[in-house]
Amino acid sequence: MDPEAGEVQALAWQLRQLRQGAGNPGYRLLAKRVHFSASTLADAARGERLASLEVVLAYAEACGGDRDEWRARWSAAAKARAAAGTKESGHDDEAGAGEREACPYQGLTVFQAEEAARFFGRSQLVGRLVGRVEQLSFVALFGASGSGKSSLLRAGLLGSIAAHPEAAGRWRILLMTPTAHPIEELSDQLAKLSGADVHRMYEDLSQDPAALDLAIRGAMATDPEECRALLVVDQFEEVFTLCTGEGERARFIEALLDAAHGPGRRTTVVLGVRADFLAHLTQHPGLAEALGDQAQLLVGPVSATDLREIIVGPAAHAGLRVEPELLATVLADAAGEPGALPLVSHALLETWRRRSVNSLTLAGYHASGGVRGAIAQTAERVHDGLSPEQQQIARKIFLRLTALGDGTEDTRRPIVRTELDGVADAPVVAEVLDRLAGARLVVLGDGTVEVAHEALIRAWPRLHRWLTDDRASLLVHRGLTEAAHGWQSSDRDAGALYRGGRLAAARAWVQEHPGNLNELEDAFLAAGNAAEHAEHASARRRTRLLKRLVMGMALLMTLAMVSGFVAMSQRTDARRQQQVTFADQLSLRARNLLATDPALAGRLAVEAYRLHPDTETGGGLLSAAAAPRPVVLNAGGPAVYALAFSPDHSVLASAAVDGTVGLWDPVRGALIATLDGHAGRVMAVAFSGDGNRLASLAIAGTSGSVTVWDTHTHRQVRRLAIDHPAAAMAFSSDGATIAAGTDTGGIALYDLTHPSGAPSATLRSHQHTVLSLAFSSDRQYLVSAAAQESPIVWNTATAAGTTLRGADHVDSVAFEPSGHRLAAGADDRGVYLWLDGDLSAPATSLPLHGSFGWVISAPVNDKIAVADESGTVTLRDLRGVEPPQAFRDRGRVETMAVALSRDGSILASAGWDGGIVLHDLRNKPFGGFDAQVNDVEVSPDGRTIASAGSDGSVRLWDGAGKPVGVLGDQPNGVQAVAFSPDGHLLAAVSRNRTLTIWDTTTRQPVGRPVQIPAVGASTDVAFGPGGRYLAAATLGPYLWDMSHPASPVPVPPKSARLATALAFSPDGRRLLTTSVGGFVNVIDLATGVQADRFDTHQGVVQDLAVSPDGTTLATAGDSRTIKLWDTVTHRQIAVLSGHSAPIQVLAFSPDGRTLASAGDDHTVVTWEVATGRRIVTLTGHTGTVRGLAFTADGALVSGGQDGRIIRWTLDPAAAMTRVCTVVERGLSRDEWAAYLPSLPYRPTCDRVSGVTSR
Repeated sequence: MDPEAGEVQALAWQLRQLRQGAGNPGYRLLAKRVHFSASTLADAARGERLASLEVVLAYAEACGGDRDEWRARWSAAAKARAAAGTKESGHDDEAGAGEREACPYQGLTVFQAEEAARFFGRSQLVGRLVGRVEQLSFVALFGASGSGKSSLLRAGLLGSIAAHPEAAGRWRILLMTPTAHPIEELSDQLAKLSGADVHRMYEDLSQDPAALDLAIRGAMATDPEECRALLVVDQFEEVFTLCTGEGERARFIEALLDAAHGPGRRTTVVLGVRADFLAHLTQHPGLAEALGDQAQLLVGPVSATDLREIIVGPAAHAGLRVEPELLATVLADAAGEPGALPLVSHALLETWRRRSVNSLTLAGYHASGGVRGAIAQTAERVHDGLSPEQQQIARKIFLRLTALGDGTEDTRRPIVRTELDGVADAPVVAEVLDRLAGARLVVLGDGTVEVAHEALIRAWPRLHRWLTDDRASLLVHRGLTEAAHGWQSSDRDAGALYRGGRLAAARAWVQEHPGNLNELEDAFLAAGNAAEHAEHASARRRTRLLKRLVMGMALLMTLAMVSGFVAMSQRTDARRQQQVTFADQLSLRARNLLATDPALAGRLAVEAYRLHPDTETGGGLLSAAAAPRPVVLNAGGPAVYALAFSPDHSVLASAAVDGTVGLWDPVRGALIATLDGHAGRVMAVAFSGDGNRLASLAIAGTSGSVTVWDTHTHRQVRRLAIDHPAAAMAFSSDGATIAAGTDTGGIALYDLTHPSGAPSATLRSHQHTVLSLAFSSDRQYLVSAAAQESPIVWNTATAAGTTLRGADHVDSVAFEPSGHRLAAGADDRGVYLWLDGDLSAPATSLPLHGSFGWVISAPVNDKIAVADESGTVTLRDLRGVEPPQAFRDRGRVETMAVALSRDGSILASAGWDGGIVLHDLRNKPFGGFDAQVNDVEVSPDGRTIASAGSDGSVRLWDGAGKPVGVLGDQPNGVQAVAFSPDGHLLAAVSRNRTLTIWDTTTRQPVGRPVQIPAVGASTDVAFGPGGRYLAAATLGPYLWDMSHPASPVPVPPKSARLATALAFSPDGRRLLTTSVGGFVNVIDLATGVQADRFDTHQGVVQDLAVSPDGTTLATAGDSRTIKLWDTVTHRQIAVLSGHSAPIQVLAFSPDGRTLASAGDDHTVVTWEVATGRRIVTLTGHTGTVRGLAFTADGALVSGGQDGRIIRWTLDPAAAMTRVCTVVERGLSRDEWAAYLPSLPYRPTCDRVSGVTSR
């Protein structure tokens, strides 16, 4: 390329020089360092057009360039091009004249009613919605996030009404979103319609739901009779995600239902709801009844025809042309993409910004990042344009604008502008908001701020990492935010302040996360601290008064002695209380460290329990004992590019960016040796077949070298110079030949039996950089990959090369350790396989279900490890027999290497974070799957644990958590499971009301699945004690006679009560069910008649459990309390309080002495049934806990929507021994000084397990 040809060519030439100086890394490698595709980065260096600023900065960052320097270079090129009048499509951050033209695409913002003229592609759906609204008084529009519900309601429904004068005259429109306070928002809308006082309206609605109907009918009293009010509630899911007041939520829903149903009503209600919140709606009986079949309208995936109109229609309306190639590409990219509409709209907005005259071009689309990358590019461009201080403010803003999902995806969280007061200087916050709003990433309303679309939360990797890297910390902060709002709304009532452990935990969090509080939160904590200080001061005043009394009555010896005794007791009590408080704070600190440093957390938990054994410290110790501790090597070390196991898997070699090779013992998790002396970055490592030699490839600029090491002495044996190196190397199993790729497309072969350092042969066929090489185990074949070309298989004896068929875009290849079975990965396609060893045959594909094969391992024992673009490493069975096992070792696009040991027992992964994560595939308890757990049950003999997964599978485990089987693939996820009393059968119900009976011995279905004739989702299933009856809850109790399991006989219930959970009495004579409204129904199984019914006064009851002796019933649910009842008299025995969110599941221990509860607060609590005392609170789950079961040996098993199954030991002594054994040492003196500075040092674990503290 001639750098003198123009400013664009000069900049491209400079980019090429920068990449060459960085060692000519492949574009696939560069793409993994930044969030741009390899083709976009390659286009930037071609010089055909001026790349956008964000692409140039990303290119420079990936090659180690200085961002400020390259920002200046790009600006100079852009100004020079503008001066020359060049009409390229690259654009500056400042919009030009063309930018000020009206863009025909919305990007992430929602279409409003006044923009209906540009709302294309949804005419049929709009017509159906309008028809439902004309016929029914209550309609719900369901759709996934990104399906276009809000635009359909606003520009579709309301826009259609506004466009027809007759319809507009018949409807009075009220449009709202619930926000955190739906009654307040509804009052505002009613006040606008009726002209009434908004405060009076709020009071009326808060007291009487009928006030909504009365206000609307009053406001329309003079309107013609055919006129109706159309109340559109968009984003109705905010009632569950943002509104924390259960009473306000219930009143709001009741008001909507009352306004729509009944004589003389003049209101039609339309809800817009995310589809994953359908289950929440069914928990409200009135909503479940109102939303019959006709009242529900589903927004499905957009068809190709509609999508074509969505793309072309707005452009034609604006007088623009869409290139046919662009149209075809967008249609292909959006096919199968979940929530595609906002992604497409934003990509087209960015393409419009890069338009050529009056045409939208494919080149502009590629420069924008396309459907999958445009949002991330825009967000990254804005983020990169901010100063470091502003970037931190942007992070704080986006975290506050996101509602953290609990079993559902994260959603947007609109906030009032004042919530940002105090997070930084007001002018700086305002500037950042303006920048974000200018890029259409956020929407600024009248005193409000919200993200433009939830697609931003899904599609921007940086935001995704902000939300996941320290999730527990975010939940603590969100709880503090909600508590501060509650304190403010209660006129700063002192009773709403944090106290005790919660205040101490909040203080600890603030110390670890300074600068994150806003003014209200800061005032809330300050008030709590002041209240605590006042309480302590009051105590001190009481003590001083006591001292004065003692001095004044010195002559009265008896009283003096008594007073002295009292003072000593108080001091002793004060010291004891201080120790209790300190122990609890230390335990809380340990819990907070479990996710990031489980070893240190375990040591602190042990010491906290030794200081003072109580409910808090006991729970912390048991939680620490159950915490997973993956083996992580090289933590905090340099980035790792490649991994290789020795043939006997006794050594793991890692190639690091700092020019070193690490040799690790994967069993002990220890570093054996570090091999240094490389020039440049080490890009590849490989062992010889006997494991005596290790080859490493290093690249420094345009030169490279291969070093051969003796693995026993760790000494260098040979060094070979490589010209124009690429990051590709292969070592033959006999240790005689090394193949090294070049960036010119050649493959240099080096004969290690010959003393010469020159290549013994060079293979040439590729036209691009060779990215990967692999020898077959018998050295008969060498396979090479170059991404842009098809892979080639070389016959090493004849040097003849043949193109592999059926595979393209391949950038990595790997042979199995023995034989000719080959795997090839294409990071934008998938994984190709030649499993029969015939390399002349076309490849077969490994289905990855929508993800890409970012990095692959060699096939081993019919297994292959694949790391996808989300960072998940999946172990797949090439035979298709065993289900995939998933491991989330790091974030998006950060996994650079995966490796399987030759015996298939160890999986290793590494990447940009430096950590090398090892998974013991044969011994990890309850591991290897990636699905929410909806239920867990233990077989009657205590030998088998069953878990119900959202992926449609029932997994079977032994008591230690080792997988022993998988039952089926049921659609729509398995919701609940139950063993028969003899353990020979297992019943499973899915959310779509399918009941399957399994034989636990053959692991095959018994008969055909039963479709339950119900309308609601399935929530529970249970066998009766004798095994004759089986019951399921699907918004109603359904009963079967199981005398013949292959053909269950329905037993029609004589009670039509709704049922959300159920349990049989131990004597098998009664079936107990819960129904919405808080009632427990008792059904006599002999007659099928409801024998009794009583109100728990707990609102929605989510679960109930009967003690093994049948004397005690436990109920729990949304009231956050557990109530214990006498099963005969239904007399309330006790109320147990301790959960901070709705309770989802209950379980009695086999001896009936202990009750366990868990739910939405992510904790598991155990209770002493006889006294109602809380024993411990267990933490470790990061999602709602829906499954609980006791094992025969008294342990507790829980399963949650975080995809984890945890086995908890409830014995503190056993937990302490386990922790001290696993963490290998106690607290060091430095750690003691940091966490227990006021106490004299003592060894932590020595007396427990004999380990020493260093």
